[in-house]
Amino acid sequence: MSTVPLSPPNYSHTRPARPRRACPHCGSSEIYRSHARGIVERHIVRAFRFYPHRCAECDRRFYVHLSSKEVH
Repeated sequence: MSTVPLSPPNYSHTRPARPRRACPHCGSSEIYRSHARGIVERHIVRAFRFYPHRCAECDRRFYVHLSSKEVH
């Protein structure tokens, strides 16, 4: 008779963790996606895979480039 494990299998090895980003101005890791402003940010900047982010600590905006391997 075989036994059934009581806990679910650990699949953490199948998906690599996303790299933790930091604010280029103050170094804080408390950043979040910011809304795109205007037609340039909505279309042209996004076409080159740059997305606006904002730091929760210093409240400054900056752009983050997302490679094809990253999903945000």
